[in-house]
Amino acid sequence: MSMSSGTSPKKVAILGGGISGLSTASQLLSRHKQSGQSYELEVTIFDTGRLRPGGRCSSRLVGDKPPVVKNQQPQRRACDDEDLQAKNQDGNNMTPKNIHKALLANTNQQGNNDSMARVLNSCGAIDHAAQIVSVPTLDDNSGDMDHFQSQVDEWLKSDVLESFPEGSVCELLDGGEDSNKLKLEPLQGDMYYGKGGMGNIPLVMRDYCSSFNGFGENYTGQSFRIAQDVWVSPSNGVKYIGNRNRDDNNNSDDDDGGLQWELRAGNKSLGKYHNLVISHNGKCADRIMSRTPAKAFHSLLRTKFAPYVPQWGGREMTLNSIYSLVFAVKSDDASPISKVVSNLCNQDKNDVYTIMIKNEPTLRLLSCNSLKHHHAQNKNSESNIEIYTLLSSPIFGKQFKGPQENLPLDLQEKVVMKMLSNLENSFKLEQGDVSNSVVDLKLQLWGAAVPMNTWSSSSSSNGGGGGGVDGFVYDATYGVGAAGDWILDPSIAGAWESGRRLADWMLKHHEESDKKKGGEWSVGLPDLTNNSNNKEKYGKFVPSRVALESGIGSIPPSPNSTFEFPTSSNDGQSQRRQGGGGRGRGGGRGRGRGRGGRGGRNGRGGGGRNSNRARSNNDRTSQTVS
Repeated sequence: MSMSSGTSPKKVAILGGGISGLSTASQLLSRHKQSGQSYELEVTIFDTGRLRPGGRCSSRLVGDKPPVVKNQQPQRRACDDEDLQAKNQDGNNMTPKNIHKALLANTNQQGNNDSMARVLNSCGAIDHAAQIVSVPTLDDNSGDMDHFQSQVDEWLKSDVLESFPEGSVCELLDGGEDSNKLKLEPLQGDMYYGKGGMGNIPLVMRDYCSSFNGFGENYTGQSFRIAQDVWVSPSNGVKYIGNRNRDDNNNSDDDDGGLQWELRAGNKSLGKYHNLVISHNGKCADRIMSRTPAKAFHSLLRTKFAPYVPQWGGREMTLNSIYSLVFAVKSDDASPISKVVSNLCNQDKNDVYTIMIKNEPTLRLLSCNSLKHHHAQNKNSESNIEIYTLLSSPIFGKQFKGPQENLPLDLQEKVVMKMLSNLENSFKLEQGDVSNSVVDLKLQLWGAAVPMNTWSSSSSSNGGGGGGVDGFVYDATYGVGAAGDWILDPSIAGAWESGRRLADWMLKHHEESDKKKGGEWSVGLPDLTNNSNNKEKYGKFVPSRVALESGIGSIPPSPNSTFEFPTSSNDGQSQRRQGGGGRGRGGGRGRGRGRGGRGGRNGRGGGGRNSNRARSNNDRTSQTVS
C-alpha cells in the first residue's frame, strides 16, 4: 500500500459495505496484525444501507421500521379512494383489493402506517435479494476458491451458515409431452444460506472487523469503523488531493503524510485518506470517480444495464435488473403453492426451500422464507402464514424498469399482478389462486443487480507473467482499488475472494514498495492509449455463462441448461464498436468513441455514443415478455 512508515495512522476508506467491502476490511486488519507492522492502520467503511451493511446479501428482520421521508406527499391517484378498485395499465383485470391495500401501505411516506403490525414485519427473517451461497469452480486461469472454502467451513462450525438439505433446492420444469404436468428436479452441489437470514453473514463479518478495536494493553495497532446510511456525493464526494511531487514509490516528505483522497457527503467532510477502495458498482461508482485523475481506473466503472451480453463479452461492465417480490399468503391449511410442491414431492417427502423456475421466462426463483428460517406461527391463529420471495427474470426487469427509489403505484400494481399471474401459470394454478390469498407484500426493484460479465486481467499478482486472473483492480499511482463480484465471479464467493485478493496486494505493495516503481504495482488497468494493437492483453470483459443462464448469480450449474447467446448482430459489430467507426444517414462519415461513430457533415451518426445519442437498430435485441 502506498503509505510511508511513521507514527501517524494510515487510513483506508472503503465505499460499500457489501461482502467485497467487508472482506477487504477484514483481510487488511487481520493481515496487518499478523505481520506486526510498526505503523497503525485505520479502516473505515461508508455504507448506504439504512439499517445495517450487506448490500445484496441482506435480510429484512423482525422490527425493521420503514424510512420516514419528511415533507413529501404520499403517491395518490384518483383510484386510491376506498370505494374504488384500481385497474392495471391494460385496463382489463382489476387489481384485487388485498393487493391494492398492501401497495398503498408501502407508499405511505410518513411512517405511520402501523408497519410494526404488518405480517412481513413480524414473522421472521426475510431474504429479499441473494439467496444461495456456493463455492464455484473457477476456470484454470482464475485461481481457486480454497480460501473461501475455508471461510465457509468456519461459518458452518460457528452457525453463521446452514446447509440446504439434500433435495431442498430444485428446478421446476414442465412434465414433457403433457403440458398440464410439472416435475421438480433437485439441483446438485453443496449450497448454503445464512442462518437467521442471509444478512447474518455481513453482520458477522462486521463484528469480526470490530474485534480489532482494542484499547489500552489490548490495542495492537488496528482500528475499524463503519458508517451506515452515508451517501458519498456522486458529483463531488470524492476528490484527489495527492501530492503530484511524489517519488517512484509514491512517498512524500510533505506534512500531508501521503494523504491522497478526501470524501464528502453533501457539505460535510468525511475525512482524508491514504487509500480508497471502491467496493460497489453501478452509476454511482461511475459518477463518484468520473472527476478524478484516475482515468484508466474510472473507465472500468462505466456501466451498462442489460439482461445479456454478446458472446465476446462486451465493452463495459453490464448489470441486469431484477424485481424482488416478497409476499405473504394466508390459508387454513396450506397455500396453493405448497400444495403443488407437496404433490410433486410425495415420494421424496423432502421440504423444498428454493425453486429455480425453468418453465416461465419472466421468473427465475421462488424461495419459502417460512420453511428456510423456521418462522414462528401465532399460537392463537387457526391459519398458516407462508412468506415467499419471488425474483423476476432480467428481461422482465428491463421491460418494466422504473425509478428504483420511488416506483410509481400504477407500475407496482402492474408488476405485482404480472409476476403473481405468471407464477400461477408456472405452477399450473387457476388465475387468482395465489393473488387472492396474499395478505401482505413488498416490491423492490434490484436496479444494479447481477453482473452479466466480469473484468478479466492477468498480471504479476498471480505468479507473474500473466499467470492467472487478478480478481481485483488497483491503481498504485493514485492509491485506489476496486473489489467486487464483477471482477471475478458473480457470486458471494466471488465478491469475498476479490476483496481478499485486493487487501493482500495493497499490503504487499506497502511492505515491498522498494522492489518496484510505484506505477508498476498497478493491477488490472486497461490501456487507454491508441498505440496498442492488442489491448486485450491488459484485460477484457468476458461473459459469465452461469449468471446469464440463472439471471441471479453464480449457482451450481443446471443439468437442464438451455441458454444460448442472443442471436443479434452484436458479435459481428465488435470490431466496429471497438474501433469507433460510424456512417451518417446523409452519407457523411465520422469517428466516435467506441460504440460507433459521430456522423460527418450532412450525416447523422449511427450506433454510437455521440452528440445525437443515436443508436443503431442492429445494436438492439428485441425481447418482449408478457
